Amino acid sequence: MNIIDIDKKLEIFDKLIQEFGTSIFISKEIWTRQREIAENFKAAQFIDDNSKNTTTQKFQHLINQLKEKENQVVSANEKFTNEGENLVFHLENLYNKISTATPLEKSDFIESKKNINQIFEYFKLPKWVSKERRTMAWDKYNFIRNSIKEIEDKMYASFREEKTNQISQSLEITEKLCVVVGACHPSVVIDDLKIVVEKFNQFLIDTNLTELNNTWHLIEKPEDIKFSIRCRTETLNDVRNFIVNYKDYLTREHKGQIFATIDALKIDLNKAWESHKEDQQKKQEEWEIKKKEREEKRVEWTNKQLDFLAMLENRLENQIAYKAKQESYLQSQKEYATRFESRIPQQKEYIQKLQEQLIDLEKKHVTAWTDSFKLKVEEWMKEKQLKVETVEKDIDAIKEKIVDINKNIEELPNKILELDETIVELNAKILEVKHKLTNDSVNIELKEN
Repeated sequence: MNIIDIDKKLEIFDKLIQEFGTSIFISKEIWTRQREIAENFKAAQFIDDNSKNTTTQKFQHLINQLKEKENQVVSANEKFTNEGENLVFHLENLYNKISTATPLEKSDFIESKKNINQIFEYFKLPKWVSKERRTMAWDKYNFIRNSIKEIEDKMYASFREEKTNQISQSLEITEKLCVVVGACHPSVVIDDLKIVVEKFNQFLIDTNLTELNNTWHLIEKPEDIKFSIRCRTETLNDVRNFIVNYKDYLTREHKGQIFATIDALKIDLNKAWESHKEDQQKKQEEWEIKKKEREEKRVEWTNKQLDFLAMLENRLENQIAYKAKQESYLQSQKEYATRFESRIPQQKEYIQKLQEQLIDLEKKHVTAWTDSFKLKVEEWMKEKQLKVETVEKDIDAIKEKIVDINKNIEELPNKILELDETIVELNAKILEVKHKLTNDSVNIELKEN
């Protein structure tokens, strides 16, 4: 072994040092090379002492570079590991938020999916400080990822089930409404129309769908059965009003189907009306004209009132739903407050453990035999101190969060009380409008008689 052979090995050693930290295989090979070169020095033959000293200094310089590179890699890997663990912690917070959110929306999963993909890239790289920390982070990440996927699957399953039930209910209502519309045809006996309307009304009662339903003409005024054409038209108006009031229970396609059935029937019904009007005009043309004018004004007023009533009922429904949401939010805030308050003692206990570890490290620093180990201990102490500061900041943040939550808890009851007052006012206004509609129908009936 001569100086040329050692120089070649030093060149390979230098190249490995430059690549140190990029591959776990380089890390294993570099220590083998260092031991091998050290053994080669013992058996090498140098031209003179100056040549030996120069080569030795070069080897020592490379060893120093290796130590420096090692420290850099350790520091970078620690930073990388902390970043990965912090991302997992952030994902855990998102999971806690998602698992307690009601109701869930598709948008609730956008950020979590982005974080899941970002974290997964960290686990592809061999930069973790230790296998234990990577395994711990991976287990938590994998559990949260699977849990979020399970929650999302359940949400979409619920959406699909709800949509299926809605379509099934919409189809059932549509089929029965089309039967009612078909019975309004002038060729159908008026008594049969009355029976169909009564069956549909009973269907609404049996299925608990009477909350938004207005009383149908033939149910409210069964004696009007003698006015055949008018009852058919009023029944079609009842069908239209039902569709307006129960628009959330019917799909767009089914509403279109019902309206198409009405439009098809109106051709024959209009002909029947025309024939009826001709007969009435022959008897009392002038009286019929005045009656038509009054009827148009009444229909216009009634439609406006019905539109206003539908708006009030829709607003009432929204207010009731919003109140329920606020009550749910109040309950969730109370649970958040309890959860955050329980975390403070846990964090303080964690600080106590870190401080005990610092005391132990200080002892190791005092009794350290080598400077390199002292430097290591000092780095560990800095890390522990940083963790203490981080946890203390977290405690302060938790306390601030508790203050905000308690503020919400104090304010929400007043908001809910205001919603109660609004609901009472809306109910009173709805009763007033319905009362006007009922009185108008009674007044029209008296005038006609």
